[in-house]
Parts: sequence; structure tokens; C-alpha cells
Amino acid sequence: MSRRSVPPALAIATCSGFASVFTEKVIKAVRKTDAVHSLAHVQAQMALVSLCILGCYAVVKDFQIILEKGFLYEFNFLAFLSCLNGAIGGLIVAAVLSYSDSVLKGYAGAVSIVVTGVCSVVLFDTTLSPCYGMGVLNIVCAMFLYNARDLDGV
Repeated sequence: MSRRSVPPALAIATCSGFASVFTEKVIKAVRKTDAVHSLAHVQAQMALVSLCILGCYAVVKDFQIILEKGFLYEFNFLAFLSCLNGAIGGLIVAAVLSYSDSVLKGYAGAVSIVVTGVCSVVLFDTTLSPCYGMGVLNIVCAMFLYNARDLDGV
């Protein structure tokens, strides 16, 4: 991993954590009271804000290319599948959060990373590093400890 990829990864993790906590807060507020807006409405509002932010970023970063070649330049089938994967994953996470909490959302995200890694080995002949294996082991141990009962006596 290059040094340039660390700050964006940290920013994404931080934003994801704040979004998780905010979403859980909204879900619990909806359960306690008769909310004016449904959870789907609030999620659509958050998606609209993120589209505005990402649209501004695209214009700032690639304004000349967008003017010359259009907004969907080099948007191919694999890019479409990537967007579809993110959308379906978001819907699944929203469904899981409706019935659970942000800890399980974190584990769902971790498991999806593991499954994506395994699929990349099968589909693209990717080589996984020992750090990836240690991360998988960490996830498995964390899930075991989270679901274990009566660990105080051990």
C-alpha cells in the first residue's frame, strides 16, 4: 500500500463510523417516537448530500475532462457493477441496521471485505498478503468474542 492511499482510507473509515452512529441514532429515534420522516427518507437525504459532495469533487478534479468527453467518460460495465455492488451493499446494511446495531454493521463490513478478497483470488488470480490473513484472523476472533457467552469464568 502506498503512503498516498492511507489518508483517504482513514477518512473513509472515519466517515463510515460517523455515518454508522448517526444512522443508528436515527433508527432508535424512529423506534421511540412517531417520526415525521421515515428511515428511507432520511437515507435518501444523506445520499443526496453525498452526491452533491462527490459531484463537486468530480468537477474540481476533472472539470476539463468532463467538458471535453462527458461525465460518463470511461464508465464501462465493470464500473457499473461496482456501483451496483455498493448500492446493494448499502441496502443490505440498511436492512441489517433496522434489526441490529452498529457493531453488527461493522462485522458485516468486515465479512464483506473478506468475501471480496476471496472472490478476487478466485476471479482475478490475486495474491493475498500475510497482513490480509492476519486481518481475517482478527475478524474471526472478534466475531467469536462478540458472540461468546460466559467469558468471565474463563
